[in-house]
Amino acid sequence: MTDTDGTPGPTDPHCADPHDHTGHDHPPTGADLVQDLVKGLSILALVIPVLAVVLLLAILPLAPTSPVVLLLGIALGAAHLGSLVVTSLFVARTRTQLAVNPGLLAVRSAVEEALRVAAVLLALVLWPADIRAELGVWVGAGAALVWLTLATAQTISTRRRIARPSDWSKDAISTLLAERVGARSAVVMRLLDVIGTLTFQVGATVLVILSPVLAIGTVVLSIGSGLSTLVLQRRSPAERARSAWAYAPLAIGVLTLALASLGLITL
Repeated sequence: MTDTDGTPGPTDPHCADPHDHTGHDHPPTGADLVQDLVKGLSILALVIPVLAVVLLLAILPLAPTSPVVLLLGIALGAAHLGSLVVTSLFVARTRTQLAVNPGLLAVRSAVEEALRVAAVLLALVLWPADIRAELGVWVGAGAALVWLTLATAQTISTRRRIARPSDWSKDAISTLLAERVGARSAVVMRLLDVIGTLTFQVGATVLVILSPVLAIGTVVLSIGSGLSTLVLQRRSPAERARSAWAYAPLAIGVLTLALASLGLITL
């Protein structure tokens, strides 16, 4: 709508023609963001299982003599998940501030790596004729599959909660709009976190099976990844997207896998 002299009317101080957006950047509305998030999360919910399939296909040349090795890895992943659940329940029943306590994070990382050492030692006892590296790859892949399954379930749950009108979805969308965080950025960062988890699980298990002493190193790497998450929790969503700490889990996961690959080559 315009005045008689051709200047923009009071209904839109930016555009003379409401359908002509040339030269103007219009931020997305809440409905736009919901639509983009639902679409992005739907794609992510399909991509994560594809990563699981790619992982299994990639490690087929290293298949051990028994498929039960993969089940042992799944049991390891389930034990890690159980450790996380127990920690969360402990925090919920004591003080919520413990959720961002580095000490509790260090204890949980140490427990997880102790479980990893126990799993690989059991694998060596059960399948002594197999190559150590192959056992490590498949035990690690089994653990990674558990976390990929969890990530898929969480993604589907988040997509449904975003799509369904509720106080939670309204607060989430309002926060993203206020912080100018786009749907693409949120989905991509989630995907990078998943890839970081996958690479860390495989890489850490291979390192530990090559030498149980290396479990100390995996504990340090696990704590480093967790600390980066704690740092991000203390920042706004907009700051998280721009912070280098957001890429720390991926970097640590890739580094762990690279060290494991180097160990396999020099074995």
